[in-house]
Amino acid sequence: MAHQPAIHRGWLRSGTAAVGAAVVSLLASTVAVSPAQSAADVSCPEAFRVAAVTKGMPVHGLTVTSGTTPDTFDGSVLGVLNDGIAPGLDMIMVKLSGSEITDADGEVDKGIWAGMSGSPVYTANGRLLGAVAYGLSWSPSDVAGVTPAAEMRKMLSTQSGAASLKTAAAAKNVAIPPATASRLVADGALTTTEASGSFQRLPMPFSVSGLSNKHLQMAAERFGIQRPMVTGGSTSAAAAPTEIIPGGNLAASLSYGDITDAGIGTATAVCGGEVLAFGHPMLWSGRSTLSMHGADAIYIQKDAVFGSFKVANPTAPVGRISSDHLAGIHGVMNEFPQSVEVTSLVDATNGNSRHGKTVITYKPAVPFLSAIHLLSNADRVLDKIGGGRATVRWTFHGTRADGSSWAFTRYDRFASGRDISYSSIFESYSQMSQILHNRFEKVKITNVHYRATYSPVYRALEMVKFEIKPAGRWITINRHYPVRTVRAGSDLPVRVTVLPRSGIGDPTVVRMSVRVPASSQGREGVLYVSGGGEQFRTRASSFDELLTNLAKAPRNSEVAANIYFDTTGANARDSASRDVGEVVSGYKHVHLFVR
Repeated sequence: MAHQPAIHRGWLRSGTAAVGAAVVSLLASTVAVSPAQSAADVSCPEAFRVAAVTKGMPVHGLTVTSGTTPDTFDGSVLGVLNDGIAPGLDMIMVKLSGSEITDADGEVDKGIWAGMSGSPVYTANGRLLGAVAYGLSWSPSDVAGVTPAAEMRKMLSTQSGAASLKTAAAAKNVAIPPATASRLVADGALTTTEASGSFQRLPMPFSVSGLSNKHLQMAAERFGIQRPMVTGGSTSAAAAPTEIIPGGNLAASLSYGDITDAGIGTATAVCGGEVLAFGHPMLWSGRSTLSMHGADAIYIQKDAVFGSFKVANPTAPVGRISSDHLAGIHGVMNEFPQSVEVTSLVDATNGNSRHGKTVITYKPAVPFLSAIHLLSNADRVLDKIGGGRATVRWTFHGTRADGSSWAFTRYDRFASGRDISYSSIFESYSQMSQILHNRFEKVKITNVHYRATYSPVYRALEMVKFEIKPAGRWITINRHYPVRTVRAGSDLPVRVTVLPRSGIGDPTVVRMSVRVPASSQGREGVLYVSGGGEQFRTRASSFDELLTNLAKAPRNSEVAANIYFDTTGANARDSASRDVGEVVSGYKHVHLFVR
């Protein structure tokens, strides 16, 4: 069960690298090499058949508790749960010791900790039994569930795939059959509490660098991100790489740089330029575009309530994750996925300034990861969570369905009395999502750039009065909103008064007019006035028109008036807006009858 660093998360229950000759030496000393097995096979040993597994057979394995060099652990087989992971995919139950799983006296210490996912388990003759991938529901425990190596090897390019690699009906919780549980309790292999539980492949916890836990959780909730995320370490292409070896740390990332969004587990086998890891899915996406990294483990945090877990920093990318299946993930060395580069230049009135960069390889997450990239850099430069105001410009470049390029640029002002860095990221996210999910053609984003300035001084305006002039005199629209009569084909003057939200300062009167369509005679309509783009809903008949409309949408510093009439099934409308130089809020409307 691959893992990310976390603090007291109930779902953390699952579970590189020395270099060159040191790797071969370590593996040779811990994995017995059969006469038929060459030195080149040590990193990619033959799979041991599940049908040949017997109770009590000795096993040993590799995993990292600190740094990049694997430790050894020992154990024995408890039994096999038939179809325990999925139909046609058994689970091998093992009891392990050493490598901080147990202490010097053989008592459970940190148990099967999160981050052990993928740790290779070998038989006495050096064959690969499988990968540690499951732990008991209650922890710490020294009992693990192992994904069979034969199933993992089917992900290699030289092997044919199996249906169970793509099975979507596999259980995340695997109950121990009563007869098996009773036997294991009688033998002393499990306690009664452990036997009453189940093996569990819990949701993959991801670490995300660059944000405070408060802002990370706020953003995840606002953007509807369901997978667990916790704050963690970062990496970049400029960082030193670590070699991927069996039993060594392995990270698979959606992005790296300022925002490193990654899951960290363990490599199971390295077969030439191919890597097998985790023993269970990460995103369960089938085909994958994640980047592959080593990692440097800091330590294993013991947690007697929710389960111990590994704390680690990913290192530089060394390849790509090409597939993500039930039996684990498959990576390819020295090949790298296509990516989206997100950059930002953020200044603050306190004198701080910073260039930021994030590389995103998981395309569905580009809007979310781009938005929190800006949030991260803004937090770093503003150096506080609190009120203020900001000006942000965003530029997107991409390609269209026919391969031609497109570009989009817009700026807007933002103000918040509570959290300006957080409040400033949502408009660009919304516009990027509308572009990517447009109904006209499939488009891609290739790079994103933000240019932003933040001030900790909060200043904003609010609408306090709304007037119209339908027949030569101004009428104030109050909360009762009576229907007002206007003339078809005429210009309707509109007047809006705004005041500083602080209550200190002079009022500003904003004047504009909207056209009452001649075709609306005898019909009813509505006139809306609002601050900024609160009521803006774009309509477009092509991708080009969508880009134009999004770029021209009312800004947060504009007072906008929009008039709508239902005319024979079509919306006749007119609009006007005026920029008042500061973010303005408020919303009012009046019903109209056209004569």
